Amino acid sequence: MKKVIIYTLLVSGLFSVLTSCENWFDVSPKVEIKEDDLFKNEDGYFDALVGVYSLMASENLYGKNMTMGFMDALVQNYYVTSAAHPFYYAVRYDYMHNASRTIIDEFWNKMYEAVVNTNNVLTRLEKASKSTFSDDNYNLIKGEALALRAYLHFDLLRMFGPSFKMDKDRKCIPYVKTVSKQNTPYSSPVEVVNACVEDLEEALTCLANDPVKNSVQETDNIYLMNRKTRLNVYAVQGLLARVYMYGENKEKALEYALKLVDNDTLTLTTNMSGVRNDRVFSQELLFGLFVDKIATWADQYFKSSSMGYELQQLEYYLDLMYDKTAGLGNDVRYSELFDIADYYGKQKKYLQLSTDSYNAKYRVPMLRLSEMYYVAAECTTDLEESARWLNLVRKARGLEERAFTSFSEVESYLTAEYRREFYSEGQLFYRYKWLNATAIDYSTVSIADKLEEVYVFPLPDQEREFGGVANGNN
Repeated sequence: MKKVIIYTLLVSGLFSVLTSCENWFDVSPKVEIKEDDLFKNEDGYFDALVGVYSLMASENLYGKNMTMGFMDALVQNYYVTSAAHPFYYAVRYDYMHNASRTIIDEFWNKMYEAVVNTNNVLTRLEKASKSTFSDDNYNLIKGEALALRAYLHFDLLRMFGPSFKMDKDRKCIPYVKTVSKQNTPYSSPVEVVNACVEDLEEALTCLANDPVKNSVQETDNIYLMNRKTRLNVYAVQGLLARVYMYGENKEKALEYALKLVDNDTLTLTTNMSGVRNDRVFSQELLFGLFVDKIATWADQYFKSSSMGYELQQLEYYLDLMYDKTAGLGNDVRYSELFDIADYYGKQKKYLQLSTDSYNAKYRVPMLRLSEMYYVAAECTTDLEESARWLNLVRKARGLEERAFTSFSEVESYLTAEYRREFYSEGQLFYRYKWLNATAIDYSTVSIADKLEEVYVFPLPDQEREFGGVANGNN
């Protein structure tokens, strides 16, 4: 990959979780403090990791466009009719229009920027003396960095590579493990999944003593607090289940999903009334990003906007999505997470209200416990067990049990359930792609004859011109 630039890290002081981290991570090459100064102690390594999380939480990535914005527009979660709307061309799968192309190019550029800085941490760790680190922090930092590298590459694959059903052996993206200006050869979906698994398995070993396992985390180290906002050991297990599922290894996906489903310390919510003040279901988060600017972006999209940027859906469609007339209960994900007015509904998940729970503030879900129940339900060969897991999630959402008579019914149900559960979180597009679905619900665009065009994002022009594929370096 030609166009990934090696950036130098800059720290202007000790990072504080109570202040904005927007300007903390300086990717300008004109730095005043050398890299050696950053990595002279363990705090510098923690700071570098926080810098990667900060980059991931930006508007260009998971803070907005890869969750509540562009990615959910693709699956028709929003009713967009005006050509002036920034996602007008996205809902029509016109990726070559500048409005879409700019966003997609930033996905590629910023994700690989995060990869490079993650690799920089790992490279520095290889050269560092373990005596620099206290307790088990060397392993903790290494485990998180490896998991970050896998998480980033996996989503790059899900955006820019073909699905396994489409072409699992075609070279599509580089899996970058070194800090170098040299091209990295492109890898196929099979190779990317294998590389992710390798990094994640090593991460699990490193995170064996993750503080997240302790019910009470007593520490003065700000980096070890609130591990649910980091790629902790449970998140790594969940990511392995997700990766194996995408790679069509259901046996391994089930194995890792059950490590979390069967973990008595991890539970689905039982407090229906509390959802009003905790609309991200923070109790169930395995990994969630801290996004300090989320209020600005959520207000822009889900409150009245003079610019016409609202992201809203017709009440009629929301009633269909959430089975309002099915008579099987009142889905708390609809009743508490949407404001309905004048036949339209707007998502409330990311609005930052004064009455919100502290644990729900500034959180964007990246990996949920509920997804592990879905993976288990889809990967087991026991239909009775599958139904039990699905109904446990239904109960946690205020719904009555329902019967499932076949695994094809389970698959269809889960596609609809991904929409309900992960609304504005950017996950549903990847499911349609994994299925190689010939239609996307609620879309007026016929995609059956252009699946490749819809499910595989175009590479940036510079990457196509100078990258490994164009140079024949595969």
